[in-house]
Amino acid sequence: MRRFWSLTAVFLTITTIMSLGFYRAAANVRAQGSSNTYLPYVSKAIPPTPTPIPTPQSDGLVNGSFEEGWTNMPPAPGNLINQKPNGWEYFWIEPGQPLFDSTDVAGGVPESIHKLANQLPPDEQPGGSKALILDGIAVYKIFHFGAPFGGELNQTIENLPPGSVWKLTVPIQVHLHGETDPYAAESSVWVNGEGGWVHGFAMGDRQWYRHERIFVVPSDGKAFIQVRVKSKWPSPKDFFIDDLRLERVEGLQAVQADRTGLRDWRLEVGD
Repeated sequence: MRRFWSLTAVFLTITTIMSLGFYRAAANVRAQGSSNTYLPYVSKAIPPTPTPIPTPQSDGLVNGSFEEGWTNMPPAPGNLINQKPNGWEYFWIEPGQPLFDSTDVAGGVPESIHKLANQLPPDEQPGGSKALILDGIAVYKIFHFGAPFGGELNQTIENLPPGSVWKLTVPIQVHLHGETDPYAAESSVWVNGEGGWVHGFAMGDRQWYRHERIFVVPSDGKAFIQVRVKSKWPSPKDFFIDDLRLERVEGLQAVQADRTGLRDWRLEVGD
């Protein structure tokens, strides 16, 4: 019997020592606090990258090379998601409505997206023999595979010196896909309501055509820019737009004629 109680005492002593050891180990884990050596891994959600805010150039033009992101527009028919470049407004002619300055009507909603350099073949990337990007890593594309369409980008530039003279350059490239009608595809650039259309044959197939508009800033200091494209036949057409530039024209001054208004300015060589 004495031996039994001795063994029991030894067993209880060992059990107590082991319990104290586990208690101290647990206390040590709690004391480490920030250490994750003994703690379960908890994943943390990565916050989304904020949309960049368009930065006006020194001339006031915003996002002229389409490098500063976009906003997805509400779905168009067929769940088409078009992209509105940051700093710009964009709209298309609704199907059944007349195209710009034409009795022809739109037959579909064009797809309007940013094409990035890494989405293009090497010869269409910046510096390639058929480059579709003139500046940066993005170009804006408006196209449809088989319906008449029209689309417009526009932007208002403010705080330009009234009476100052500026030149707007808008490079546009059209892919005619074998079109035989020179007026089947056209593009145009307008500033404060002044502008005009250039047909596809004059632009040249798969070539950069540079629209240039020289204008005088009116008394409110604003320049309303509109870039328009249209295709009037149910055949594929692609338009690419990139590297818009606005430059002040030095050495010219605007002189107001007898009547007031933008149309009555004339340009003269300055001092």
